[in-house]
Amino acid sequence: MRNQSPCIAWAEKLALRQEELSPSDRIALTAHIQNCPACEAAQADYHFLDSRLRALPPPVLKPLPRLSLQIFVQEEAGGAAAKKTITARPSSPVKRRKTRGHSVSIGRKALPAAFVACLILAEILVFSIQSNNSAGSQATGTTLLTYTGQSDYVDAVAWSPNGRYIASGSWDHTVQVWDAFTGAIDTTYSGHTDVVSAVAWSPNGQYIASGSWDGTVQVWNAFTGAIVTTYSGHTDAVSTLAWSPNGQDIASGSWDHTVQIWNAFTGTTLLTYRGHNEFVDAVAWSPNGQYIASGDRNNIVQIWDARTGNTLQTYSEYTGGIIEALAWSPNGRDIAVGSRDKTVRIWEALTGNLLLTYTGHTNEVSALAWSPNGQDIASGSWDHTVQVWNARTGARLFTYTGHGNTVAALAWSPNGRYIVSGSWDRTAQVWVAPPAYPGVT
Repeated sequence: MRNQSPCIAWAEKLALRQEELSPSDRIALTAHIQNCPACEAAQADYHFLDSRLRALPPPVLKPLPRLSLQIFVQEEAGGAAAKKTITARPSSPVKRRKTRGHSVSIGRKALPAAFVACLILAEILVFSIQSNNSAGSQATGTTLLTYTGQSDYVDAVAWSPNGRYIASGSWDHTVQVWDAFTGAIDTTYSGHTDVVSAVAWSPNGQYIASGSWDGTVQVWNAFTGAIVTTYSGHTDAVSTLAWSPNGQDIASGSWDHTVQIWNAFTGTTLLTYRGHNEFVDAVAWSPNGQYIASGDRNNIVQIWDARTGNTLQTYSEYTGGIIEALAWSPNGRDIAVGSRDKTVRIWEALTGNLLLTYTGHTNEVSALAWSPNGQDIASGSWDHTVQVWNARTGARLFTYTGHGNTVAALAWSPNGRYIVSGSWDRTAQVWVAPPAYPGVT
C-alpha cells in the first residue's frame, strides 16, 4: 500500500488520459510526478486499470465514470437562480471511440469543489486498491503482454515517462508506439530507411528520438509522428543514443567512432567526442546531466564531461569484452557495463573502483536496465534470458525465459513494477518485475 496520498491539487489531472490533457498540462504533470512518488504511483495505478478495462471485450466492459471539476454556470432569464452542471465522462472501451456524456443538473446547493475533489480521490483510491490487488496476484515473471507488431528483430525499447506507452524500434525500419498494457498501436513511424537500433523518449514524454543504420537520428512527435529534427552529423550507422535529463540535447554514438552531442530541436552540433577508436555501441547520460559514459568494441568505457568533452575515467580491464550495454544508476554514482565476455560489471563512475562482477549469463550481455529505485538490475543476453539481480550483492532474484532469441533491449516501467524486453524473436514482452519497489507491497 502507499505510504502517502496523491496531491489534491493534481487529483483530477492524474485521472485523465494523455489525450484529455492540454499540451501545457501534460508538461506540467510530467514535471510534477518526477518529484512526487505518490502522484506517480496514483497515475500508474489509474492508467493500469484503465488499460486493462479497455482491453476487455465491449460486452463485458462496465466503465466507471470519470468526474470532472469543470462546473458550468448558466444564467437563466428573469434573474432565476444559476444552475450548476457537473459533467461525468465514462471511460472509452476502445481507443479514440467517442462516448456519450451524461449531465446531472444540481440546484443552488451544488456540491462544493472540495467535495467533488474528495470523490475523485476516492475513485483513484478504488482504482489503486484494485490495481495493487491485481499486481499482487501476479507472480514475478508473469507475462502480461506479448507484442508482435514488428515484422523483424526488435532492437530497441523505451517506456514513456508517464508509464502508459512503450516505443519499440526494429530491423523492419520502423518505430511503433503502443499501449503498454493492451498492445494497441498508437503511432507507427516510418521515417528511417534502415535498421532502427536505438530509441529514447524525451523527459517530458512528448517526443521520441530514434537512431538508425541509415546514419541519422530523427526526433519526432510520439503521438502524431510529425518530424521535428533530422540529425545527419554522423558518417556511419547510429547504434545508440541518450536524451539529456533537461530534455534539450541528445548524445548519439556511431560506428564512425564518435559520440556527438547536439540540440534535439535545432540539430545544431554542440560537441564531438573522439575518444574512441572503434564502433561506439553504448551511451548513457548521468542523471545530473554533467557526464556521459560511452563504450566501444575495443573493450573501452570512458566517462567524460558532457560540456567540455574532457575524459575523466577510462575502464579497460576486459578480456574479449566488447562493450554492448551501459546503464547509469539512478543516484548517479555507479555505472553498469554489459560485455561480450558474458559479465556485467558495476563501477564507481568517477573513481573507477570495481564494485561487483555479475556472471550469471551463459552468453554475451546485450542489454541493461537499472530499476527506478536503484536496488536491482535487469540484464538481457544472447542466452535468450533476462536476469534480475541485486545491484549491491549480485544475488539473482529471477530469470525470465519468455523469449526464443537474443534479448537486445530492456526498459523498466517508471513505477518499477514491470519490465519490457525486446528480442530478435520479433517480439517485445511486458512482464512483472520482482516486487522490490518502495511503497509497493
